Amino acid sequence: MALLQTPRGNYIYAADGAVLDGYFWDRSEMAIIQGPIASGTSTGSCMKIWAIAVEQEPDFDGVRRTRFIITRDTYKELRETTIKTWLEWFPESEWGPMIRAEPSFHHLKRDHPSGDGTTIDCEVIFLAVPDPDVAEQILASYEITGFFRNEGQFCDKLVIDELLSRCARYPSKRNGPGATWHGGFIDLNAPVEGHWIPYMRGDIPLPPETTEDERRVYQKPANWTFYTQPPGLIEVRHEGKVSYQPNPKAENQTHTKKSYMETIVGKTKAWIDRRVLNKVGLHIEGKAVYPTFSEDEHVSKSKLEPIPGFKIVVGLDFGRDPAAAFMQDVNGNWRVLSELIGSNESAELFAPKVKKHIAERYRGFEADFLGDPRGADGGQNTETTAYDVFQKYGMRVMPATTDNNTQMRRSAMEAVLGRRNGFLVDTTCLVAKTGLAGGHHYPKLKVRGLSGLFAEKPRKGLYSHIVDAIENGLLGGGEGEAVITSTHRERKAPSQPQRHSIRNRRKK
Repeated sequence: MALLQTPRGNYIYAADGAVLDGYFWDRSEMAIIQGPIASGTSTGSCMKIWAIAVEQEPDFDGVRRTRFIITRDTYKELRETTIKTWLEWFPESEWGPMIRAEPSFHHLKRDHPSGDGTTIDCEVIFLAVPDPDVAEQILASYEITGFFRNEGQFCDKLVIDELLSRCARYPSKRNGPGATWHGGFIDLNAPVEGHWIPYMRGDIPLPPETTEDERRVYQKPANWTFYTQPPGLIEVRHEGKVSYQPNPKAENQTHTKKSYMETIVGKTKAWIDRRVLNKVGLHIEGKAVYPTFSEDEHVSKSKLEPIPGFKIVVGLDFGRDPAAAFMQDVNGNWRVLSELIGSNESAELFAPKVKKHIAERYRGFEADFLGDPRGADGGQNTETTAYDVFQKYGMRVMPATTDNNTQMRRSAMEAVLGRRNGFLVDTTCLVAKTGLAGGHHYPKLKVRGLSGLFAEKPRKGLYSHIVDAIENGLLGGGEGEAVITSTHRERKAPSQPQRHSIRNRRKK
């Protein structure tokens, strides 16, 4: 952001940076800008509202009417951040009082700067919209010109869809030409992977199992535009060590009070990556079960293809949210090639998906199936086990361990992560790499007067199941023996009678 002063003493807003400037003047139905902290996007978005209000064609009575919603998840967030930014540029002493309620309301009125005798009448509503259900309920009564979603990295796309459905309804065509422009704009810091914006931008491919209906949700409309600002710092790597230096292309640095080099002091690399380097980040929450997992070291830079001559090791975790990790052990180097995630489904539904995945992705490869020992237990209403179900579909599952020893599971995984070139997960395995990066974690304990305490057991959920599946693949694939012998070189190859496999070969 930069301010230019006219001879009469008025200030003119000018975006400080080419990307920010392009976003400010963009009049697509939807403009989305991702940038580092302190990159000027919130101020630019507030000023963009006023710029659009000035551009609006007048109604028959000479009034240029617009109505905007500015939204975040909660009113507390609006009060403590967004509204404060808004009032810095539209202070009540000059623009009139803001009605402080839920929602808050600021009514801006000015003569048009062209001197053509028309007036600008801009209504701004600060509305909390936390989720799609609330959006559908509370937005039904609003008729707006457009909206600004602040901190879009926390916003569900269905909320944006509901907001867009209320645009272009004000001003009414009964009194004039209607809305000259309509739509929305979003600013955000880099989100975690799995967020809808990186998918829609085309940063990463959708998982192969994504349904056609789900793919439609992520299809980029022709009148949507995405902007990505330069990182605040340049990352320098030398002999395995990471350092940073100022980026001369960083935007909005003319008037910032604190440099990015000062900002990163005492911060983790994950924080710096997302908040300063503007990288789409991995999910980190609580205390990671595997803190030695590194995105740079353990996530592939390109697509991993299966290597002929090596089995596909399928690690399985059962239950109502099953998961499968499709892996290869290439001379002690483990590669997670793909993943399959189930949601509230039984083994009867999940098993054919696993078989289809193998047929489509690993035709011609021999496969071993290694599961949680508890998968051999019958259900509450039947003696049929998950192992029995997989056997019915031609997949003989063997237990990865006999006692499901937690310490052995952790030790095996940590040993592979610590081994040079010991572990690599494909970049498309979003749930697996997010789980390993901290999605699978020990939750924080809330104890009055104490901090830094974590639960003894990891939290069960989406990320824990795929990590358990990977652990099962490693243990059953021989890493459990490596833990016992304390050396990978002494690891014994699994005896063939203990492994059952299926072959998926093309018919001649």
